[in-house]
Amino acid sequence: MAAGNLSPRQKMINMMYLVLTALLALNVSKEVLNSFFEVNTGIERTTTNFNAKNNDTYSAFDNAAENNPAKYKDVRDKAYSVKENVDAIILYIQEMKYDLVSAVDKEKVYLGSPASVLDEDGKLIEEHALVGKKFNELTVEQKRMSIAALSNKDNRDEAGELFFPKHISKEKRRATLLRNQIIEYRDVLIDLAKEDQSLVENINEVCDVSNHGKGKKIQSWEEYNFVDMPSVGALTILSKIQSNLRNIEADVINYLKRSIDAKSLKFTSAEGIQIPRKSFILRGDSFRAEIFITAKNESQNPDVYVGEYDSLGGGQYQMVGDYETVKVVNGKGLFATRTTSEGVKKWGGLIAMKTESGTKFYPFGGEYLVAAKTAVVSPVNMNVFYLEVDNPIKISVPGFAAADISASMTNGNVRATKKSAGEWIARPNKKGKAVVTLFATTEGKRTRMGTVEFRVKEVPPPKPYIGGKSEGIIAKQRMLAAGGIQSKLEDFDFKGVRYKVVSYSFTAVYKGDQVTETVNGQKFNEKINAIINNTKSGNSITVSNIKAKRTDAKGTATRSLPPLVLKIK
Repeated sequence: MAAGNLSPRQKMINMMYLVLTALLALNVSKEVLNSFFEVNTGIERTTTNFNAKNNDTYSAFDNAAENNPAKYKDVRDKAYSVKENVDAIILYIQEMKYDLVSAVDKEKVYLGSPASVLDEDGKLIEEHALVGKKFNELTVEQKRMSIAALSNKDNRDEAGELFFPKHISKEKRRATLLRNQIIEYRDVLIDLAKEDQSLVENINEVCDVSNHGKGKKIQSWEEYNFVDMPSVGALTILSKIQSNLRNIEADVINYLKRSIDAKSLKFTSAEGIQIPRKSFILRGDSFRAEIFITAKNESQNPDVYVGEYDSLGGGQYQMVGDYETVKVVNGKGLFATRTTSEGVKKWGGLIAMKTESGTKFYPFGGEYLVAAKTAVVSPVNMNVFYLEVDNPIKISVPGFAAADISASMTNGNVRATKKSAGEWIARPNKKGKAVVTLFATTEGKRTRMGTVEFRVKEVPPPKPYIGGKSEGIIAKQRMLAAGGIQSKLEDFDFKGVRYKVVSYSFTAVYKGDQVTETVNGQKFNEKINAIINNTKSGNSITVSNIKAKRTDAKGTATRSLPPLVLKIK
């Protein structure tokens, strides 16, 4: 766009246009990029809570093994084999996240909570940044800390370059190494939980690292998650993997814990447990969880209450205010509630179990993240749609895979070109506006996620040329060699759009008189060639009333082009 026979002024205008286009694209996607980082922060917080609860369970294994080594040492060792495997993967992912942020933000990394690294004006505090430090140079505590900030959220190159670079063998790429670690972790868990088919299926689902797509459109798990992925997207994916691994760790170690002595409530005083199906919920969808007591008594079901409660001391509790009694099936409370607002939601209650010495209460609690339904449609070339042109767009909905998203459009149609990558084509019918609506399929239900409105314009008219010149001085022979009027679109990124001149008026001084020759078509006729041959040096030639028509689209109207004035050299 800035090359060719252009004046310095025109080159500067073209460069400014590129910058403007980039800024417009940034305005379209900035909100969702920030939302992705907020989602990442919420996921990291949930992972930290999972880890804390899992550590409590490991403490229960330690206490049991200390009190009765013969009975509980073997199951404790099995639980710790899970911990060793998942801790290694979590640390490996922590290093990947740290290296990604360091690469995109020029070796500057902020750790901790977002609020801890911002001043009163919401700007990053430079003194809190780790500058030029490698991951292996961090303290043990720093290695466990969350990413607090990411400036260059839209960088699409570094994730692929870091985790799936083409210049090294696939088996040595970090994304492939992570995939192999997840597979090994999956096999360890399945071996421990093989007697519980439901848990095995859950393990396979959480540790699924299979390829995406079908036929020629197959993408490896590594490419799908990291190649051409914005840095904030790759960061969120890595955090989600960590959260999933901690979640399934909790399922397996609690399964081991329940298997110790299912007929008593003496295993480290028992514990109330809630396991959500999903920790990331869209507003309007239902939050679902299973609530049960570990090492439960198979001969009776507990009573489960969800709401606020008070401690009365001495291990006694009571519910307060409005609360809900949960249906219990096979010892598990089945709880569901519809969400109405966004943010991190805390919940909990009491499990009441009748024993020979009276009713005992076991408190439980947890949290989940509710996000708003957000539709994102980002134009690839510009922030408008053009008539009779394939307008490429990228669509996505936070929290959903691209393959689960569909779209519709008013004033035209929209179709997928590479659905697994969120690549679609929009083709409007008439000028005005077009509204793109996105849908996401979750649990077999198609849900409307939101709409985005676009302006629809005609393709801009081209610029006329003779011999590659649109202004200034031209040699007589160069004009004759051109043989006619050409037209060319400038500063327009869509491929395949072509215009052809269909008529024009040619004005010049011929044998002492000013003459005007009108031509249908784009070529010079014999009279015009004679006029050019007889035009003296320094005289000007004017081409006006230029009409052009698109050749790549049917039924388009002719367009008027600006006049062309050239001086003979």
